[in-house]
Order: sequence, then structure tokens, then C-alpha cells
Amino acid sequence: MRVTVVTETYYPQVNGVSRTLGQLVRYLTEAGDEVQLVHPDYGVEPKEQGALLVRSWPLPFYKELRLPLPPFGRIHRRIDEFRPDLIHIATEATLGLSLLGLAKRRKIPVVSSFHTNFDQYSNHYRVGWAKGTIWRYLRWFHNRTLETYTPSLTTIVDLEKRGFERLVLWPRGVDSHLFRPDRPGRARIRADLGFEPDDVVIGYVSRMAVEKNVAYLIDAFERVAAVRPKARFLLVGDGPARADLESKIGGQARFVGYRSGDDLADHYAAADVFAFSSLTETFGNVILEAMASGLPVVALRAGGVGNIVQPGVNGFLLDPDQPPEQFAETLIKLVDDTALRERLAQSARGFAVGKSWDAVMDLLRQRYEKIISETTPQDLSPVLAS
Repeated sequence: MRVTVVTETYYPQVNGVSRTLGQLVRYLTEAGDEVQLVHPDYGVEPKEQGALLVRSWPLPFYKELRLPLPPFGRIHRRIDEFRPDLIHIATEATLGLSLLGLAKRRKIPVVSSFHTNFDQYSNHYRVGWAKGTIWRYLRWFHNRTLETYTPSLTTIVDLEKRGFERLVLWPRGVDSHLFRPDRPGRARIRADLGFEPDDVVIGYVSRMAVEKNVAYLIDAFERVAAVRPKARFLLVGDGPARADLESKIGGQARFVGYRSGDDLADHYAAADVFAFSSLTETFGNVILEAMASGLPVVALRAGGVGNIVQPGVNGFLLDPDQPPEQFAETLIKLVDDTALRERLAQSARGFAVGKSWDAVMDLLRQRYEKIISETTPQDLSPVLAS
């Protein structure tokens, strides 16, 4: 099978989309498929050998994200030479739109995936006035593809209400061998960061940007720090809001920037609890990584996160309208109650172990094969349900 994967975000960007697509490319390659990956040029050596790099420009309001710049004639010619059996478009901006048109003209089967909560993003970046236009465009875009893969049932329900068609659940997985509680670097990292053995460390892993609701999280952390001096905070990630956050949280927190691979897994394991306040997640990959690392999760019930966290079993969920004070009280409960923390941690690990990336990607590959072999895709819901 020959598959072209098109995305406007990939390594070295650190986010759920780039990690998920990296796992997809890995799995297809290991399965013996030929994969042509198309993504923006970030000015560094690409992770995947032979990737097609597209000229891009950083967005003025979010310089970590880059917009591919047309014309895309060279990319079209390379795709024509590759002769893919199927094109998977993961993002819907300039590059995605251009290659959707190419697939239609060449009559190449084309599928898409939906990754971003545009309602919340448009609110945070003050383009709420354009929401109606954005949603009409997204509905038009995805309904022109044979199937749209979405990461959670919550997202499917929301998109169906908006008129999206042919939606298929494509959940996320986790490498539970990489992310685990007994990481060899746990003790070293805690010592290097100045954490004592009996400190309870509350972790956070994600971009530090307004759409991640980080101001809410820092407010809650400050309240915990004020009444629990043995609580510590470990924040992994970076972004436009980092400097402001560092100025507010005080000496009990450590900001360590982006981490990856074994280093990232060691940092997860160095924590005892995971806190996550984002309202924009269609899934929440970091939640599953934290659970695999044996961390009970405290999060807000929004988007796909509510499909992962089971209150009182592997963590706690708060309604999005709950104030930071309530979030802080829930964290304090876990800081104070070692037995509760350990019970939830064990359940979190058990839940995550059953969510392997290979199983998730194998189901998607079956979808690809069916679409390629049949003129009209059949209803494969029973396959997914299995």
C-alpha cells in the first residue's frame, strides 16, 4: 500500500497531532507500506527520511506554528510521481486544501482527520466573529473526503450536530513500555530539580498557551502552594505564556521546557499527580501518557478528556465552570491522601496499558485497505467496535 500523509504540523513541533502522525508513519512503515510524508519545513533535519518539505511562514500571533506557503506545484508533481493509493490529509489550511483539490482531480481516494477544537481556539485568539465561516469551511472540507477520523466519541457527537458526515472513531494510544512508573531516571530528575523524597510533585505536560487554559491552572497551583508547602510543581513544555507563568508560580515550581523520548517519560515518572486544565482537547494524548506513568489525573470535563478520566477510579473530573479553588481542593485531597493517590495511580496504569498505538493504527490501516479496494467505502463500524 502506498499512502501520502499530509500535515501542517509535525516534528519538531511538540503536540498531540505531531505525535499521533509520527506513530502512524512508524506503524505503516513497519507494516511494509510505502509512506510519503508532506509537512512544513521547520529549518531542521526532518525526522522522517525522504519527507517532502514545504516552504512555510510562522504565524504572527503564534510563532511555533507555521503556515505552508503556495505555490505547491513541486509537491503536486512529487505526489504524482509517487502514485499513492490513498491520501490522508490531517490539517485543513493552505497545504491541506491544495492537496484535497489534487486528490479530487486525480481521482485518488482521500481521507481526513479532525484534531482541533476550533471553537475554543477562535475564542482565545479573538477571532470568534469568524466562527461561523470557519465551521462552514471545515464542514465543506471534511465532507469532501471519504471518511473523517476523529479521536473521541464526544468530538463525533459535536461534529455530527454541525453537519459533518462519515465520521469514524480513531482514538489514541500510548507506549506503556516507554511511559511507566518505574522509569530509571525518576530519582535523578527529582534530585536534580531539588525535590525531596517525601515531596508530592504535581506534574503538567503541554504547550503553555492561552488556549490550554494555563492561567486557570497556575491560579490553582498558587492556592495549593499557599497551604501545602511540601507540594511541588513540575511543568514540561513551552509556549508564549511561559514567561508570564514563571513570574507567578514562585519557588515551588520547576519549568523544564520541551522534553521527548526517554527524557519525557522520566519527567512524567518524576511526578506523583497530573493536573490538566485545557478545554480544547479533542482527545488529550498527555492524559494517557500520564496514566501510563502511574499518575492519577485531575482535569476539567471538556472534549475528549471526559472519555478517558473515570472519576474516583483513575482521577477526578471537574466541570469547566468550577473555579480554580475547587480544582486546587481536589489536588490537595491527592497531596494529603497517600492511599487514595496510590489506588488511583494503579487504576490509571491499568487503564492505559490496554491502549496500545499498534492496535489503534491497525484499525486505521484496515480502513485504508477497504477504501482502496472498494469504489465506495463500506460501513466498517463492526470492525472498529471489535
